[in-house]
Amino acid sequence: MLWPLILPLQITATGLVVAVIAFTVLAPKTGRKRTTAFSLGVLLAILAFVPSCTGVMLALDKIRFGRFEYQSYNEITDFRAQRYLPPSAVAISMFTYPNGYLAKYSISVTDFHNYLDELWEKYGKHSAVPRHKMSGEDVPPYPDEFDEYVEQGWPPLKNAITYYSPHEDDGGGAKYLFDKDAGVVYQRTGYW
Repeated sequence: MLWPLILPLQITATGLVVAVIAFTVLAPKTGRKRTTAFSLGVLLAILAFVPSCTGVMLALDKIRFGRFEYQSYNEITDFRAQRYLPPSAVAISMFTYPNGYLAKYSISVTDFHNYLDELWEKYGKHSAVPRHKMSGEDVPPYPDEFDEYVEQGWPPLKNAITYYSPHEDDGGGAKYLFDKDAGVVYQRTGYW
């Protein structure tokens, strides 16, 4: 849940430590004692930490999150974005955010069902809810379930059926709206 904070914290801490060391080493050139410069540098670093970390996080989030397009699964470099996504998916549109993503992709009926069967075979025994026991599974989705996809510019699927991946105890997992006639899946994945 807090993974998006780790990299900004690391970058900010490293930058401020380097700044304090440089300020301390260069202190004699400005007529200050190193002990005074070190104490002042640490105080300034403490005061600058939250604003600096916030700035770094905002800059990183523009790169890490948002809309991405991939021709195939192999182009995706973030393991979190690959989570619960079939390797045979193509023409992938993805909107990522800190705790998950929405995806739209094309896949054959056979590849989709084989992937889902393998996923349940491998991880089903650890699922918080057994297969075919999720509310709304194996039936068409309600029209309002397409709202978050329509916000991304993706039209509602006409003949979709709802499927689920195994779900982790903390709520992580995927929901698939699969239109076998169109060969298109809308997917919502959550992770912590």
